[in-house]
Amino acid sequence: MGDFLLNNPFLAMFEPNPDNHPPIIYKYRNWKEDFHKDLLKKNHFFMASPSSLNDPFDCRIYENHMKFLKTTENKEEYIKKALENNLDYLKANNLTVENGREILSERLNDTLHYQVRSEVIRNDIDDKSVGIGCFSENWNSILMWSHYADNHKGYCVGFDEKRLRYSQFFGKVKRVEYSIDYPELNPLNKRKNSYELKYFYKSLDWEYEEEIRVMNIYNTEKPNRIIELENKHIKEVILGLKTSENDKKEIISIAKDKNIDVWETTKAEFKFEIERYKH
Repeated sequence: MGDFLLNNPFLAMFEPNPDNHPPIIYKYRNWKEDFHKDLLKKNHFFMASPSSLNDPFDCRIYENHMKFLKTTENKEEYIKKALENNLDYLKANNLTVENGREILSERLNDTLHYQVRSEVIRNDIDDKSVGIGCFSENWNSILMWSHYADNHKGYCVGFDEKRLRYSQFFGKVKRVEYSIDYPELNPLNKRKNSYELKYFYKSLDWEYEEEIRVMNIYNTEKPNRIIELENKHIKEVILGLKTSENDKKEIISIAKDKNIDVWETTKAEFKFEIERYKH
């Protein structure tokens, strides 16, 4: 189905790329661990749980019950909406609407405790059901090579963004937004973009990553988080400035067998920049 959409000239007129993503997006990896090598060797792409991400705020943006449920009126409105949206849950647990109202009213007597409890529950749900994959728009970030590619001793894989988007492997492909401000989510007034704010929004400190993120939602208790891509999803492989000769030979051999272009990085003359040349 993905290739049909990709190669259909009529559908190409309605290209669903409103964010103007670049044609190639990049994943930085080391060549020390089999888990990292498998991205190239086996085309295995891992969808991470939010708890495993290196930013403790990533996917941890919550509705602010402390601020918006201060008054009795707001609490009553919240309880009413919560009960209306969870009738199936009440029925499945042999609870009446009145039972639900009593439980929520008691819990909301201590808004701080309710806030903490809701965050713990939200984290548990997300860690089991959300899968995150991270790419960068650029291959030549000195910091990204340092942080994610073993201090420039690893490698970088360039993926065909459009082919990934059409592949149906991922539920959502979107550029991450960065800000110094923590988003404000009102439990009484659900924002249309609250979903994106929770999972595609990070502190300005991470702006250097220029991340394009993919996301999946799983409906099973223990989902298979490894996606096996095809060779055609990979456009190029880039060797780091400090990649050893033995590692280079191994990476080049694998890439060439798959008809994947290989590039090697070099330091630009008299600039704090990385350049590359094709093998």
